[in-house]
Amino acid sequence: MMDKLDKKQEELLKKYQEGNCSPDEVAAVHYLFNLALVSAEELPASPSDQEVREEIWNRLPFNRKNYKLHVFKRISAAAAVIMVMAAGYFWYGSKSKVATSQHLFADIAPGKNTATLTLANGKKIILTNDVKGELATESGVTITKTADGQLIYEIKGQENGDPKAVNQLSTANGQSYQLRLPDGTMVWLNAASSITYPVSFSHSDLREVELTGEAYFEVVKDKKRPFLVSTNHQRIRVLGTEFNVNAYRDEPEQKTTLLEGSIKLSLEEGVTARVLKPGEQAVSVGTELQVSTVDVEQAVDWKNGDFIFQSEPLTSLMRRVSRWYNVQVVYANGVDKEGTFTGKVSRSKNISVLLKALQSAGLKFEVIGNKIIVKNQST
Repeated sequence: MMDKLDKKQEELLKKYQEGNCSPDEVAAVHYLFNLALVSAEELPASPSDQEVREEIWNRLPFNRKNYKLHVFKRISAAAAVIMVMAAGYFWYGSKSKVATSQHLFADIAPGKNTATLTLANGKKIILTNDVKGELATESGVTITKTADGQLIYEIKGQENGDPKAVNQLSTANGQSYQLRLPDGTMVWLNAASSITYPVSFSHSDLREVELTGEAYFEVVKDKKRPFLVSTNHQRIRVLGTEFNVNAYRDEPEQKTTLLEGSIKLSLEEGVTARVLKPGEQAVSVGTELQVSTVDVEQAVDWKNGDFIFQSEPLTSLMRRVSRWYNVQVVYANGVDKEGTFTGKVSRSKNISVLLKALQSAGLKFEVIGNKIIVKNQST
């Protein structure tokens, strides 16, 4: 649901009224108005919705009857602040459209809170809602699963177990899970990801884990034992902090985003590390490492239960959709794969909500089993 206009959005509307907007800013304002217009025509408004729509309506001086929604694609980063807020409302406003056009899509449910735990002895435990309580005891560490779907390691004794013993928690497409490591560090694991870690950290001066895919970390501080995350391309060293690592092998870049504290990041051991500050993201491509300030909300959208797209290419967007809904994406000839999209939708929604919103931007979709065929509306 759309919030009240914030200061930046107020300033943009004022700039529009004065005729000082750039073409991209004009497109953003027109887009915002059309979202309100579409919603006003198709949905019974709650009082708060109506108040917001009237506020937008009264600020826009152009002829309201003649403008159509044509600007969802290719919106520049300069207009992102207003587009994200507006698109959040668009997803909500398109709800009634989905209901009347449901026959277009074979609906697919979102991912679930489940994973596979592989113990040091090779035993695999499928972590579903039916599995609760104590799962195993290894090297003096008891592994339990809570009722709310969290995996917890607790030190129960001082036994000298195998210092090389490791566990692995992995998710497939359409799965995610939350883990508390033996030192108390919290890990959120996204779909199609895995994390490998020691059964106990007591045998080393480092708390080292290996990651493929994507995970969010809240690392417990321990000055004597730094925490180290290794991917196939990055090494991230911290003492205690919160950060997100996106290290999917099918992505062209690996991204590490810092929310709190500080981290040292290098592409290989022995190379001079870059130190990140909160709000910064390190992107590595090959041997190059670039650091910039980013919108951290977008970087950790998955952990907070959302998809947030900010001028994101269609192929990147659909890779994320593919992992969460466990679908295969195929592109028909002529589809602009590099066309960019900005918007927001809850990851708890069925895929039809997302596809219907994208369809309004000039695309159409055919769903066959777990395969999605992306086409132009003209084909």
